[in-house]
This record gives sequence, C-alpha cells and structure tokens, in this order.
Amino acid sequence: MKKKKKRIIDREFVVLVVAFVFILTAMSRCIPDGTARLSLGHSNVGEKAISLTFDDGPSGYTEKLLDGLSEYDAKVTFFVIGSKAEKNPETVQRAFDEGHLIGNHTYTHPRLTLKSVDGAKEEITQCSDVIKNITGVKPFFVRAPYGDVSAYQLKKLNTFFISWSANIYDWDEDSEDEIYERIMKKADDGEIILLHDTNEATVNAVLRAIPELQEQGYEFVRVDDLLTRNGDKLAKGIPYRKCEFEKSPFAF
Repeated sequence: MKKKKKRIIDREFVVLVVAFVFILTAMSRCIPDGTARLSLGHSNVGEKAISLTFDDGPSGYTEKLLDGLSEYDAKVTFFVIGSKAEKNPETVQRAFDEGHLIGNHTYTHPRLTLKSVDGAKEEITQCSDVIKNITGVKPFFVRAPYGDVSAYQLKKLNTFFISWSANIYDWDEDSEDEIYERIMKKADDGEIILLHDTNEATVNAVLRAIPELQEQGYEFVRVDDLLTRNGDKLAKGIPYRKCEFEKSPFAF
C-alpha cells in the first residue's frame, strides 16, 4: 500500500515538474528582454486588416502572385530562403520595389532547434546578406523554418521573430478550392496567415480570395504594418503571431 501511494506521489511530482518547465518555457518566449525595441511608427492600418505571409520562395509562381497583388493593390510579406533568393534576385527585387516586405527564412531552411546558436545565427546572417545584396536593405524580421526555434535561441539570436496565427496547410498538395475555402474561413482582423508561394494552387486561391475579402472591407498589409498598427514598439526574442485593432501584438 505504501509503495502504491509513493508511486502516485512520484507521478504527481513528475507532472508538476513537467508543467512548471512548460510554463517557464512559454513565459521565456514572451517576456521582453529589456533591450532593443523596433519602432516603426504608428502605421496607417484600419479596423479590418490581414497579413498574408509567404514562405519558402521565391519560386516560378511568385511572379504570377506579384501580378495579382499589383492588380488588387494588396501588400504582403515574403519570408524568402536565401539560397533561392540568390537564384531569383529579379523576383526579390520586384517584390521589394512594389512595396512588399522581404523577411528572412534562413539560407537553407534547416530546423533551427537541431543547430547550435552559432549555427542558427550563421543561417540567418547568410540569408540577410543575400537579401541586402539584392535590395540594399537588411531584413528586420525572421521566420524560423517550421516555426521551430527554442526559447534559448530566441533570446540569443538578437532578432525580431514572426510566427503566424493561421496555418492554411497549403503545402500538402491540396486543391485550389480547398486552399481558398481555408483562407476564407480563417480570414479575420489581425490575423497573420501562413502560405507558400511555391505552390501554384495557393497562388490561384489567394488571388481568388483577395478581391472577395476586400469587398468585405478587409485590407491586406505587410506584417510590420499590422504589428505596429496600434503604436506598439516590437521587442527582440519574441515570436509575434497576431495583432487585432486597438490591441497589443500577441506573441507566444
């Protein structure tokens, strides 16, 4: 009887320790480190705004996407892979020239949690150098491949991270109609939507959804404009994922 009771107590202790570690890790992702803040000013964004973000490009479909974005006067954010940007500098330059935000998605798209801090830093730095060589501007924002970055890395990498609030799962070879339906279902004020301009069905679905959502009063803005819409300054080491009108940016 005593052994059984002891096993129960031991189990409860393990659960408490795991819960404490989880809470501590979550908090460490969200507490500003008290150092640098990025102030972009109070961006002119209305009450119904969405940020479409495109990972893993540029690709052969990005130019078609840019054509449609220009037609609808919509602004988005591209988190580009450095090795692909090197091979498609004209596409990156065009996106930059047309007012879209170019973000850093590392140079080779590794899982950062499998790398040391120095290894992760090298991936980010190499991608930033490629983007700066093309556009003349060093990117402020990083999105970790797979959204996978440890709490320790967040504190040590000294950069601004962007996550997402809505994942469309468009990389899974789904049809244009399925992707379109998911976009329409997830669309809401303050959302940061994860998409991929490496998928033709995604590009077609996005260009169907944008005019319909614009008719509903939504505007499509860069992620930096969305996150500073309420006058907030952004902190390093925090993976931002959403920003509703008249609310502070939400992170986790």
